[in-house]
Amino acid sequence: MPCHSATHMDAFQALLLGIVQGITEWLPISSSGHLAITQELLGMDASENLVFDLAVHMGTLLAVCAFFRKELGRIVLAMLRLGDKGEEAKGLRTLGGLILLGTIPVAIVGFTLSDRAEDLFSLPLVGAALLVNAAILLTAERMAKPQQRKTVHVKDAIIAGALQAVSIIPGISRSGSTISGGMFSGLEKEAAATFAFLLSVPALLGAFSYGLLTLDRYDVEMSTLVLGAAAAFVTGFVSIGYLLKAVRARKLWVFSAYCAVVGTAVLALTL
Repeated sequence: MPCHSATHMDAFQALLLGIVQGITEWLPISSSGHLAITQELLGMDASENLVFDLAVHMGTLLAVCAFFRKELGRIVLAMLRLGDKGEEAKGLRTLGGLILLGTIPVAIVGFTLSDRAEDLFSLPLVGAALLVNAAILLTAERMAKPQQRKTVHVKDAIIAGALQAVSIIPGISRSGSTISGGMFSGLEKEAAATFAFLLSVPALLGAFSYGLLTLDRYDVEMSTLVLGAAAAFVTGFVSIGYLLKAVRARKLWVFSAYCAVVGTAVLALTL
């Protein structure tokens, strides 16, 4: 495993990349795709900044945990208290089980592609994936109906989980694909969004843990990591609330249009 570092990153770059990560991790426009584009514009080599990438991903993970702290706390407590036979506890345990079920596809794909992840970061692929992401978002919004289920079923977890695995491709949004997956399978749009955010927690935690264990050295500026992670946390927290409002207002088409424009521009400039 090669050694990676982020020693050449200055404070401005760390702040900018942290903000980009925080905004694009939760808005359905692909954080990995935008980080690749931003690092290219800054003249940076993405493979040189893997430790920093882990730090900003931890920032966005903490953001979603803070935003949904009540829901996550109730699920974890219910899963730990197996003796509680109440209906609410059973429902929360079922939801926790469905979150774990939906995490299996991304765990398999992520582990399988771990040694070839850098091969996915080509700008033409990012551009094409952004166009696919635009189509997914627009289709989901067109298919959404006001009177749909609010309770997550097994098929919702499987479909959202499969699309979360696809979002490993830079340019395919994790939040956008999992929200769309829930809507495709018949979940009410706000329920689909909430489940998508909860589903992201074990995936992000697993990716962070795996990345931390497989890097050889951590010879980086701690101040750079803290600055990037803090920026990702703050902007990520705000972005989650904004996306939930956009989903309620049926505004996913705005993000679809944005991805279509950026994806087309990236392809035009790199092919």
